[in-house]
Amino acid sequence: MTVTHEARYCRCGTRLARDNITGRCSPCASYSRQQPHVAPDVPADFWDEVVLKKALQSRHMGRVIRAWRTHPHHGQHPISQGRAASWVGMSQAQLSRVETGPPIAHLDRLVQWATVLRIPADRLWFAMPATAGELNGNENEVNRRQLFATAVTAATSSVIGGRPAPELLVADREAVEWFAWHLWQHRKDELEPSQIPGSIASRLNSHPHVLRTVEGSYRFTDPALTDVLVAHRVFGDIAQGSGHLLATAQTSHATDLTISALAADDEGARRGLTAWMRTGATAVLRVNSAGILAKVGVPELGDAAICAIRADQDARHLYLTAVASRVLGIPWAHAAQVASEAVAHAGRGVHVADGGATESICTRLASELANGRDAAARWCSAVLLANCGEAEASGARAALMSAVQQETCRENLRAYAAVLAGITP
Repeated sequence: MTVTHEARYCRCGTRLARDNITGRCSPCASYSRQQPHVAPDVPADFWDEVVLKKALQSRHMGRVIRAWRTHPHHGQHPISQGRAASWVGMSQAQLSRVETGPPIAHLDRLVQWATVLRIPADRLWFAMPATAGELNGNENEVNRRQLFATAVTAATSSVIGGRPAPELLVADREAVEWFAWHLWQHRKDELEPSQIPGSIASRLNSHPHVLRTVEGSYRFTDPALTDVLVAHRVFGDIAQGSGHLLATAQTSHATDLTISALAADDEGARRGLTAWMRTGATAVLRVNSAGILAKVGVPELGDAAICAIRADQDARHLYLTAVASRVLGIPWAHAAQVASEAVAHAGRGVHVADGGATESICTRLASELANGRDAAARWCSAVLLANCGEAEASGARAALMSAVQQETCRENLRAYAAVLAGITP
């Protein structure tokens, strides 16, 4: 008796061998493996595989990722952790922790993975934001994937910058987190109604910690809420082994203090921050990581942060700029100029203002030497103090001598000694 088998075909039209269980011909499978930064397309019945269905039902994205990577559809060569991790800017070790650790709790990370893997919305246990097609109907599918994969917050998109924001169904907490994130990203204290999606605004209207100004703009009743909410969101990302959010914009002193308090009790987070501080892909990621570690309150971490920014020209400039702006109360652009001059023209004076204003500048920098919550800020203040004029040398010297008695970080003691000897650290 002759047994007949129904012919099967690859999506490209090539007839498949009877023992082919992947649903793809060799050329298509090879092409897919050559696209390291984009998850390969999968057929509709891919999601009906038993292990993957069970992982989705568990509401654990790490298990879903693992089941997706090892799916029989991929054949004898499952997708490696390293390759999958590259789709969202993670390392292999970080993805390993996601797969085996506690479930991801932050919506933006869940949405990011769901978007990268193109998980059907009806298979998910959380609501997805509007599709990229609603953001820009002219974008093709590849561009939409890249847009979501690289978005700072995959759950929402702002109208700031001219692009309309999608309408989302969000809870009060998510609305407030969205609001805080966009205030922080754009260095604003308030947003106009036209900059906020309607579904977010409706939640903010009734929130006890959000108020409307006379002009109709939205703002927090206490501006400090922005730093607190952003810090918790960024730390959640760090705890999952990702520096994605930390690399988006330079964090403020207040934000760093909150994150550092959380990192103080999380060894894994501190290890990740240490690695990013030294080898992060961008200066912003490196300086943010150093800033958090410098505020943990452990002398060894403070020394490590100082060594890192001293050896990293870009990170050093960003940290000096941040300290100059905060301590001296000057605009960021002006502070950046001060930071550049402090390094390029060591010993010639910090040019912030004319005349007697320099004395006030040195007084403020000297006061920062007593900031026990930021070891790297003390180092930056010493660098800037080294460039104060001769008329203020005696006041700076007295402050440095006092700081020596209280300092716990070895690198700062060396910096103070250098300044006292007339050398810029």
